[in-house]
Amino acid sequence: MLEEAVKILVVDDETSVLESFQMILKIRDYDVTTAQNVDEAISRANQGSYDVAFVDLRLNGHEEGLDILKLLKSKKPSPEVVIVTAYASERTQANAIELGAMEYISKPFLMEEIYDLVNRAIRKKRSR
Repeated sequence: MLEEAVKILVVDDETSVLESFQMILKIRDYDVTTAQNVDEAISRANQGSYDVAFVDLRLNGHEEGLDILKLLKSKKPSPEVVIVTAYASERTQANAIELGAMEYISKPFLMEEIYDLVNRAIRKKRSR
């Protein structure tokens, strides 16, 4: 039996970051969908379900990543969500974790860090 591809949503307003994620994740044959703003993220979230989502905390200068986190966590089944930011703070980290984020990481990130997070998310999702 073929295992179904891991579906990952990446939300970031920087094209270069989206391209980096796509390049990193495609190496492992993950099914990657991207969105560059809140509207695209909502649309993608409503079109399908995801195993993991990497969501930028700040989109177009606003902390809209937490709104996307809330939306994704309201889905059934909900993906594991990782908040990604270049503007890390204890306050936003606490908010993200409180709202259900699995992890909160700073940019720039390492390729191995992303693989580790995907593996952790899949294990966590399967153990539910």
